[in-house]
Amino acid sequence: MRPHAKDISDEEFTAFQNGSQRIFRKIFDTYQNTLLRYAYSVCGKEDIASDAVQESFVQLYQCRSTVDGPSGIYPLLFVMTKRYLLRVFRRSVVEAKFRDELSNSWDERCTATTDELDVNDLRSLLSELVEQLPDKQKKIFQLNKFAGYSYEEISELTGTSKNTVKNQLISASRKIRLSLHKLYAFIFLIYFFHQ
Repeated sequence: MRPHAKDISDEEFTAFQNGSQRIFRKIFDTYQNTLLRYAYSVCGKEDIASDAVQESFVQLYQCRSTVDGPSGIYPLLFVMTKRYLLRVFRRSVVEAKFRDELSNSWDERCTATTDELDVNDLRSLLSELVEQLPDKQKKIFQLNKFAGYSYEEISELTGTSKNTVKNQLISASRKIRLSLHKLYAFIFLIYFFHQ
């Protein structure tokens, strides 16, 4: 996420917090296209990207009194959009799995075994994707995601700055997410065309 300059004055920000429709529209016009491009790059679907951005602006308006300052508006919108897309992705994975289970003719006694196999397959896939990361990213990702270390702890262990740790973790997560997204899209196509 690239930093944004303060696009509204302190007086406009106060008016925004007090519910000014004019200032809210200015904020909307300032950030809408940037957020739409980001959301579309993540999900590849215009309707989902549009819904994500719209929902983020609704949430921003509802929690406007808690925003720290003018420079906090874009980061908050970005995080809200990102969380919305993550919820959509998780829901689509669950729905796809549910549809697969419905079409499956196995009896319920096999469910525990198939769930365990699915979890093991996912762990194995994740391990393979982590192994493909550059050494530094792999180490930071494993320390944070698997061992539960904080940015500060990883910074001390690796001798790198906290910002470097954060950037490496973001980059590693993005690579893994993109690989998983491509894989799920591929699996969906195979499933769809073999029905």
